[in-house]
Amino acid sequence: MAAAGDFSPSRFLKDIEATTDLLGIDHSPPMTRRVLDTYEESFHRGAVLWRTNDKPGGALNYRFYDRVPVDTVRIGVRAGLLRPDSPSVGLISAWSSRYEGSTELCDFDAVHGLVKTWVYLGGIRPLDEILDVPGVPDAIRRHRGRLHELGLTSVRHVAVDYQHDTANLYFRTREGLGPKVAERLLALSRAGVPDETTLQDMVAFTAPDGHTFSVTLRISTGAIERVGIYALRLPAGRFPRVNDRLAAFFRGTPSHDEEEMNAIAWSFGAGGGSYVKAERSYCGRLVALMREWNSPMTDPGRRP
Repeated sequence: MAAAGDFSPSRFLKDIEATTDLLGIDHSPPMTRRVLDTYEESFHRGAVLWRTNDKPGGALNYRFYDRVPVDTVRIGVRAGLLRPDSPSVGLISAWSSRYEGSTELCDFDAVHGLVKTWVYLGGIRPLDEILDVPGVPDAIRRHRGRLHELGLTSVRHVAVDYQHDTANLYFRTREGLGPKVAERLLALSRAGVPDETTLQDMVAFTAPDGHTFSVTLRISTGAIERVGIYALRLPAGRFPRVNDRLAAFFRGTPSHDEEEMNAIAWSFGAGGGSYVKAERSYCGRLVALMREWNSPMTDPGRRP
């Protein structure tokens, strides 16, 4: 029987069924077992979390954060979970090879399997180095000047989404969030300023000395489709305003980790296409790993 903080495949299969039942959505046990078999070592060695959003019928994702460098893309291609000729595969492989010791993370959909690959770059990296990696499309590089103007020059992670053929840049901002800062950042995606309650939540729950800010770009055209503002590790028992779906997710999703980590991300797109993402730790000492990576957390808690 697995210890409280250890990963157990049999327990996870029960927990993912319970969580999809809670959210009223489908899941694929055969695909989940295939994923667990393919990345067995990473699930046991790393930290694992759940992820969903406030859209009706929004998918349940799960993610592992490995603690050692692993070529998850090569493993995914070999297992038939990724197409080797995908532009997304080529781009994330180029970014992953830029820095020695980079670590790949994977997001999996409860039905479709591997849907996203992240790269932790081993620390904060300059935007220019990330954009100058061979294989980055010129259509993405053309945003260099505007990102610099906004002070978005320190990159924490990069990622690609295989379902949507998009790339993500995750920045560490240099200042706390306020109404004027939010307005400047959200203008990247042509999104309007959120309502007052949402804005108050964003200011109250993001780290005061800088937060994680994401930019999502279409790989083929470079168009900025979305931006996101992250509040990582919410204070115990405190949450921003969320709908009933996310309230049920936080209340009822199983977690076996030694320290609880709940997170919110507000995602903004053009034409009012905004929604809220939610994350919850599952096992593997996620908070400790976030501290090692110097992630900006709303409630950093105790220090090691």
